[in-house]
Amino acid sequence: MGRAPRVLLLALAATFASQALPAAAQVPGQSTAYKAITCDRACLIGFVHRYMDALTYKDRSRAPFAKDVVFTENDVVMPIGKGLWGTISGASETGLELADPSTGQAAWFGLVQEHGSPAYYAMRIRVKGGQIADVETVVHRQAGLPAPFGDVTKYKHDPAFAEALAPAQKRPRERLRAVADSYFNTVELNDGMVFAPFDAECERTENGITTTKADPASIGTAAGIAQGCEAQFKLGIYRINKRVRDRRYPLIDEERGVVVATGFFDHANTFDSYQTTDGKTMKTALKWPNSISLMEAFKIRDGKIYRIEAIFTYVPYAMHNPWATPERVR
Repeated sequence: MGRAPRVLLLALAATFASQALPAAAQVPGQSTAYKAITCDRACLIGFVHRYMDALTYKDRSRAPFAKDVVFTENDVVMPIGKGLWGTISGASETGLELADPSTGQAAWFGLVQEHGSPAYYAMRIRVKGGQIADVETVVHRQAGLPAPFGDVTKYKHDPAFAEALAPAQKRPRERLRAVADSYFNTVELNDGMVFAPFDAECERTENGITTTKADPASIGTAAGIAQGCEAQFKLGIYRINKRVRDRRYPLIDEERGVVVATGFFDHANTFDSYQTTDGKTMKTALKWPNSISLMEAFKIRDGKIYRIEAIFTYVPYAMHNPWATPERVR
């Protein structure tokens, strides 16, 4: 792992000079659904690089933070400079970079190191007035709990996330959001009923490990039971998800068909075992109530879920979401 990439001043000047374009993004209470875009995709990715640079060097002066910036790590509010900021010893030079100029938000999925130990990391920022106003992070460390933790030397992002779609493959942001939400509807109380449209070649990566196709590294994951996104849900192997709570969709990229979602999987664990739709018995991995906090990216083409990359970690059961407001979650 190397340092986070530095952003050249000349490149930054060019991105900040991006043209203002109208975008339909209705916000409750606003008098119009149209607002000027003052920071385009390149501009937002520039802010991502500056944040990662500041984090890696443990120097908040290397990025422009708003005076009232809100920062969370695994859903705990803390000052910039605390948490991972105090333990980081490196970060991957490249990551999965996602942006939505209409909401002024961007995300980064990748790896960090803490005193040489790797951790999977997802980060969302919101840029307002040329400053970083929000920083939401999920850090998954090797804590011994039964969650996927892939071989960091083999971790890579599917290039499909960065590819622009052909006009016929695109869908409007409202439909993209609905498709992502249908995925969580399928996960919630998973009993074999599938609400989401899946591409026949759908693949999912969780914390750096494939969980939908047969692979030596995926032994012990859902891929060892069934291959393919839809096939797994038809078996109902995720029935332990009592609810998918505080769903938010802060980034939607219509050009690339990408949605970034955050939320919680609540596991009440009121039962110790359950049956899949083919009559087999499965045992719960944990025996006490717990929740998973996640940041998840969906690649949707032709209105179907094609690729999924998620980073999640365990948090206390029914963990509070400091970002949730009634109009932003369901």
